[in-house]
Amino acid sequence: MKQTDFARTLTRFLSDYLPSQRNVSTNTIKSYRDTFKQVLIYFNLELKIRPEHLTLGKINAQNIKDFLLWIEKTRRVGINTRNQRLAAIHSFYRYTQSENPENILECQRILGIPFKKGEKKTVEFLSQECLKHILEQPDTSRKKGRRDLTLMAILYDTGARVQELIDLKSRDIRLTQPATITLTGKGNKRRSVPIMDKTRGLLENYMKENNLLENGKQDYPLFYNSNIRPFTRPGITYILKKYLQKAKVAHIDVLFPNRLHPHMIRHTKAMHLLEAGVNLIYIRDLLGHVNVTTTEIYLRANTEIKRKALEAAYMEVLTQDTPVWDEDTDLLKWLEQFCR
Repeated sequence: MKQTDFARTLTRFLSDYLPSQRNVSTNTIKSYRDTFKQVLIYFNLELKIRPEHLTLGKINAQNIKDFLLWIEKTRRVGINTRNQRLAAIHSFYRYTQSENPENILECQRILGIPFKKGEKKTVEFLSQECLKHILEQPDTSRKKGRRDLTLMAILYDTGARVQELIDLKSRDIRLTQPATITLTGKGNKRRSVPIMDKTRGLLENYMKENNLLENGKQDYPLFYNSNIRPFTRPGITYILKKYLQKAKVAHIDVLFPNRLHPHMIRHTKAMHLLEAGVNLIYIRDLLGHVNVTTTEIYLRANTEIKRKALEAAYMEVLTQDTPVWDEDTDLLKWLEQFCR
């Protein structure tokens, strides 16, 4: 069967443009792939156009708007997921308009579909007290407990994304002073992150115990499960959840969050650094953000810093001679009638 222009363009977009020219991560490519799997399902089920018959000419801005509504109503996805799907479609059509200029008008109509505004979530993070109690929970008399403590300490100390932790190899660890861990982030960008002495000690003992310092094991995963395979995201989330529940039982008087996921540890590291007065630029570099505006979410979320800044700028301007506003009857009458 002859390939359609849509099939050819999508194949080049996923297999060549994204990995070779954009240098995006494997997870991003998988996310874009999943978006177009859903697009194909939508056209097949709702518009009765089989994937092998789908062409660029059969896809228009209205189809894409209907698809976005379909995944919201039928697939029950949230606004963030809906916007992620649209971002993938936008990226594809930015590529398509240069590869297939005869379709440029419809490409630009699709690129004009706006993202849906949603409620901005607050940054979830642990207080220092909560983190301390969680790190106390692993049973360090057992090998698995020592592994879990080391994993959580590394996750916090480096502020790593969960995929960066999963991808760590023995060769990425430098135990001699200054001790550092090299993380591979989005777009295969690498950065070296210093680790504290206590974390370095935990890590050195863990690597010795698991023979990860031997020659020939430089490409072994740093953290692995019982099948000697790198941890998965659900596996790391399970570990964090387990010790959160144990901490809740051991310290019933402490206010713990309802859930704990790996990215929350990353948020926690950033917030603790901010509270300690570390410059936002250094926090950006530690977290591997491209732009400092991404890091500013922590500044907006930190209510304690806001309170201190307001207190520092506050001037005592009230005196006994200042009139009380509720004695201004004309103003009260105006306010009462304002919304009638």
